[in-house]
Amino acid sequence: MPSVLVVGAANFYGRAVIEQLCGSRDRAAGEAWEIRGADKVLPQLAGFPAETLALYETIDYRMGNLRSRAFLAQAFARDAGRWDVVVNVACEYKFGQAAAAYAQDVSRLAADVAELAAEHGAGALVHLSTAHLYRAGSAANTPHGEDDPVEPSNELAACHMRAEAAVRAVAALPALVVLRPALSYGPGDRQNVVPMLISAQLSR
Repeated sequence: MPSVLVVGAANFYGRAVIEQLCGSRDRAAGEAWEIRGADKVLPQLAGFPAETLALYETIDYRMGNLRSRAFLAQAFARDAGRWDVVVNVACEYKFGQAAAAYAQDVSRLAADVAELAAEHGAGALVHLSTAHLYRAGSAANTPHGEDDPVEPSNELAACHMRAEAAVRAVAALPALVVLRPALSYGPGDRQNVVPMLISAQLSR
């Protein structure tokens, strides 16, 4: 039985992950899946459409304070053994926050999730970071590679770099995937492409 825990399940990225997981589960006829989501807000208050809310009704959802290690430990607790995969998309991605907030909601949260994943014997951890870590711009405007130099240009990116280091320092993780998206968009986007398009339209 595949088992997946999604931390940050009610934000823009978490919604996409839950929708994909539920779709895969529903296509796997006859195979039982355990999908659990954890976040600081109820899905019903996240502005999701009815069809998305219906999916959340089919999973085990836990709401609580993501800054609380105790809540995260409760979210990880499972009677039927380890989680096959833990997906952490909960870290803060908004610009303009205080440095203390970034320390709590990026680097500390990332370390807590990674340590708990190791403690609970998770099969793999998927950690969402950001491409803002990379050195800005290039003459050829070529895509960045995994081994390109990182040079954070703001406190948010610097915190994500520290978060990656904290996650990689958890030696007991059997498998780790770090994702660095540059610009994400899709249903529910409120801080990436849609705001840019609105700003561009207003400035015309």
